[in-house]
Amino acid sequence: MAAVRKAPSILGFPHRPEWGAAAHRKALAGHLRRCRDHAGIGTRQAARCIGASESTISRIENGLAALKEAEVERLLDVYGVRDPQERSRIQALVHEAAQPEAWQPYAGAAPHTLRPLLAMEPAARRIISYEPQLVPGWLQTEEYAEIVIRAAHPTRPAREIAECVRLRMQRIEMLRRTEAPPVLLAVMDSEVFRRQVGTPGVMYRQIKHLLALLEELRYSLRLQIAPLSVGAAGAIGHPIVHLRFFTPEYLPDLLYLEQYEGAVYREKPSESERYQAVLNNLCGVACPAEQTPSLLQAALAAWR
Repeated sequence: MAAVRKAPSILGFPHRPEWGAAAHRKALAGHLRRCRDHAGIGTRQAARCIGASESTISRIENGLAALKEAEVERLLDVYGVRDPQERSRIQALVHEAAQPEAWQPYAGAAPHTLRPLLAMEPAARRIISYEPQLVPGWLQTEEYAEIVIRAAHPTRPAREIAECVRLRMQRIEMLRRTEAPPVLLAVMDSEVFRRQVGTPGVMYRQIKHLLALLEELRYSLRLQIAPLSVGAAGAIGHPIVHLRFFTPEYLPDLLYLEQYEGAVYREKPSESERYQAVLNNLCGVACPAEQTPSLLQAALAAWR
């Protein structure tokens, strides 16, 4: 006698508004796909139930389409989801998925290629970042950020540059959350502190800012510096961000690979694991985080 398959459950994914709309939408999207598979219903039949196309079902199940409560309710009926607790949690997630994304107040300043990262990083349990050229965006001062953004977009109006700076400044607020903030493990190339951005005063204040953040965010920020002696391990020519979430069974790791004219995202476990190994190796050969304050103090002295 064949074993009865256990129905998928969404109860393991909590309702956490601080994680942002995208995380709730993505978790619910995967759950709806699993419910459809469990019910043995094809995408065409599911689409007919809500008067939509198969491509709409595909977009819903990949977290790319807005979730309408009435449509979700009809799909749950068709998929045989009857448990009141399950349906109540799903209703809460649908509501949360409809809230504004973290970047939406700055929509004019948020590049389309960066929006998925901005939307998902508040839900991360751990963020690993490698930056070979600049101080990571989360950790920049306003003046440092303005100079960097203006250099990349020299023709943009001043008001748009200012909006980009405000967006960048708000990203670190997730590390200041009192309830389960993400932990940021940031690795920077040592040459970042030798590459002058703006005046020596800008560099001096930026390094002071890093020292202050290490003191303020001692439980949610870990900063390592990779010297030139790390050799090939540090010869990565572009920034990398790797997100790992509190609920990996609902939210797979997300990999962000920055490029000059855009970005590439990866979620396949094989690619995520490969870059995780690269980043782990880099963290292993970089100077230990315990040495970072003294290294920053030395860098500070060079800009006095």
